[in-house]
Amino acid sequence: MRGDDGAPVVAASLEEILRLQERADIPTMSRYEQRYGLVSEGRITGWEEAPRAEAISADEFERVWLDARRTLGATPPPPGTDR
Repeated sequence: MRGDDGAPVVAASLEEILRLQERADIPTMSRYEQRYGLVSEGRITGWEEAPRAEAISADEFERVWLDARRTLGATPPPPGTDR
């Protein structure tokens, strides 16, 4: 979620990415990444010091993630993509 307005910016799924890497072509992977972003590699540190950062429950994470998926899935793809 973007800090200023709370808009979702990434809602990628590691399971989906791994499946696409095995079965999809590069343009398909590119469209997925343009829409849902990338899964972070490694541990994310420093988030605790960010303004308005807080730990959330697994249930709250799931609710926010599903809302982000719906929002990003409904957003038109960026210009220049062939979707």
